[in-house]
Amino acid sequence: MSSPILIVGEGRVGLSLAADLIDQGDVMVTVVGMSQDRPTFLRDLLGVAYLVTRVPEPSFGESLDEQIGAEADAIVIFCVPDDDLSGVAREWSESTGLTPRAVLHTSGVHSAQALAPWRERGVAVAAWHPLVAVATPTRGAFRGVWFGVDGDEVAAQAGDELAERLGGRTHVVRPEGRSHYHAAGVFASNYLVSCLRIAVDALQRASEDAELEALLPLAESALRNLGELGLRDGTTGPVARGDVRTVAAHLKVLDPRRAALYRGLGLELLELTGDRLEPVVRDRLAAELDPTGPDQANRRLSDG
Repeated sequence: MSSPILIVGEGRVGLSLAADLIDQGDVMVTVVGMSQDRPTFLRDLLGVAYLVTRVPEPSFGESLDEQIGAEADAIVIFCVPDDDLSGVAREWSESTGLTPRAVLHTSGVHSAQALAPWRERGVAVAAWHPLVAVATPTRGAFRGVWFGVDGDEVAAQAGDELAERLGGRTHVVRPEGRSHYHAAGVFASNYLVSCLRIAVDALQRASEDAELEALLPLAESALRNLGELGLRDGTTGPVARGDVRTVAAHLKVLDPRRAALYRGLGLELLELTGDRLEPVVRDRLAAELDPTGPDQANRRLSDG
């Protein structure tokens, strides 16, 4: 890919993406941010240029022309917070004479329509969201990642090429399905954190010297099983085994809010794996996990 890459945003996503693109060796990358000094993370990435501005102003336009060329076939990638995206994209469209090959954004919840001002100028646009959790700027964050794409053909193709260079893949997301798509990402990443927070608290109630690190190999092995065997066959644990009394014991010690969460998640697992179980066991588990029923935990523990 010969097109220069212009990354708008100096957050963890933009900086990590810049690092992984420049590591390809033949890509010219420019990061545009608001910090007056070059971000620390970029100081060792000598192939990445850094320009300072909020929106392109006349002086910035001159710097941009010097950096990538006034007629360059650039790809612009907006890596800014979801709530700021439409406004920043509009400001850029109204303030710069740059006519890029394509304009992309990395928001998960917004479709390509967030870049409508660019499309109105005749520029191809696309949403290009990486399905990866980036907690801090780092090299390698985008390697092998799937990207959810929707938008104009030329821009989507540019996104495909970038993903391929990073060793990743793209999949088409229906614009009207963006909220479902983003919710999927939240369940697959952020809400794992919620579950692990509960797990750490439960573990510390049982062991004074246990921390998150004790649970991470378990979580990693569960994910590895799913990668190798799929959702259904890779699932283990008391619901998949039909251990009704074990489930009841868990519910007895959890506070009401966490017990409700346990029941909801347990019912999802039961729906996934229940055909492994004898019907009577499956029914007992369903009753135990029923969020609208009476307190099943105490009753089941007293069953002979």
